[in-house]
Amino acid sequence: MSSSIHEDSDREQPDRDQADHEESEISINFSPEHTLVVTDNSGTRKMPLVENQYTIGRESDNTVHLNSDFVSRYHATLRKVRYRDRLDTYRIIDGSASGKPSKNGIVLNAIQKVSSHDLQDGDIVTFAPEVHILYLAPKLI
Repeated sequence: MSSSIHEDSDREQPDRDQADHEESEISINFSPEHTLVVTDNSGTRKMPLVENQYTIGRESDNTVHLNSDFVSRYHATLRKVRYRDRLDTYRIIDGSASGKPSKNGIVLNAIQKVSSHDLQDGDIVTFAPEVHILYLAPKLI
């Protein structure tokens, strides 16, 4: 009888290995959170977005600090936008949280200057030469 238990566990092992492999593929290929990839004079870094609002700028008290003299002290605001019928996103708004516009503005996807924009996966927002953020929406990749 003990040999049949052993045989059963031998038969189950490949299924367990396959399940473990499938789980690892899912965890590697699924990004459940909104993410910013920030590039400035300090380099490039990833930042998961979990808060409802972020401030972006040169001052160190911003939640997204950008290291560049060409970036305004309080350059932009990022606010979570909730939708009933689709995935939430973030809205980038030029200027401080109090509404004061930045000196140089923000450029979307190297094409146009915008005052605000609901970010879509892959959008690049430029603040200054060599200073930008890449927005990554939650998705299967």
